[in-house]
Amino acid sequence: MEQAVVQQQFLSKVNDGESIEGFLWKDLHWQGIEWHGAEIRKCIFEHNRFIGMDWWSCHVDTVVFAGIRWSETTLRDCVFTSCRFVNCVFEKTTFRAHQFVECAFDACVFTECQYLEGALANSPMLDLNIEASRIEKLVVTGNHQVSLRFKDSTFAHLVLTDFDFKYLALENTAFTNLIALECVAKNYSFQGVQLIQSQFTDSDMAGSDFSHANLSQACFKGCGLQECRFDRADMRQALIIDANAAQAVFAGAQLECANLSGTNGERAVFRGANMTMTALNRCNLQYADFSDCSMEFTDFSYANISHADFRGGHFMRSKHHAVIDDGTRYGSKQGILPPDHELLRAEQWVKL
Repeated sequence: MEQAVVQQQFLSKVNDGESIEGFLWKDLHWQGIEWHGAEIRKCIFEHNRFIGMDWWSCHVDTVVFAGIRWSETTLRDCVFTSCRFVNCVFEKTTFRAHQFVECAFDACVFTECQYLEGALANSPMLDLNIEASRIEKLVVTGNHQVSLRFKDSTFAHLVLTDFDFKYLALENTAFTNLIALECVAKNYSFQGVQLIQSQFTDSDMAGSDFSHANLSQACFKGCGLQECRFDRADMRQALIIDANAAQAVFAGAQLECANLSGTNGERAVFRGANMTMTALNRCNLQYADFSDCSMEFTDFSYANISHADFRGGHFMRSKHHAVIDDGTRYGSKQGILPPDHELLRAEQWVKL
């Protein structure tokens, strides 16, 4: 009876548009209740359970949640600011246009959740497990003391800014359109991970392992990829533009229609890769290994391929226009288009 009275007093304040401030709510069980437009400040919720609830347009500020479980609850257009979550579990919870701003998470779990849209921004602590969940759109930015674990989950649109992947543990997780801006992932293992249409713009990823990963239509513009491994990765239509991929390994990779223009691939290994219609314009490919590659319609125009090894490779209408090829080991040149002297003269005239 006492619990029912306390809850009714709470709901009366919410329905009257009153701000709820300075209360301790302990060991309460809330079920099937709607909180619409609740304004909650400087309260403590300890060992409460929220089951089958609908939180809509709530603002929760400077509130402590300790040992709380949300189950089969929807949070719509809610904003949590400067809150602290300790040992909390969000189970089968749906987040719609939901924001956590400057909130601390200590040993918390999202399990079987749907995060349709929202942000985790400027957290002083972000210790969070996301398990068996589907994340449609989530922005993670400006956080400190980060420890993230993603397991058995799918991310359709995750945005990470200035993030260090060493604070993220991955297990059976797939990404589509992951956006990592100015991030760090040195010597990180993305082995076998689905990263379709992902973007790692201006990120430092030296020494990382993308072996067997699905990187189709991924973008690595301006990235540091020195000594990265892309063995047998699916990189069809990938963009590796103006990157540093010196000594990277692309052995056996699927690089059809990929674009590596302007990239430093000195001493990179492409051995056995499928490079049909791959663009390598203006690349530095000195001492690179292209042995046993399929290079139908591949474009090496203006690249430096000096001392590169093409032996055993298969060419068909491949462009080597205006390349620098001192000491290049071709084997057979059959299938390489003849030099276009007319085009070269026209280009030199235009430069004058």
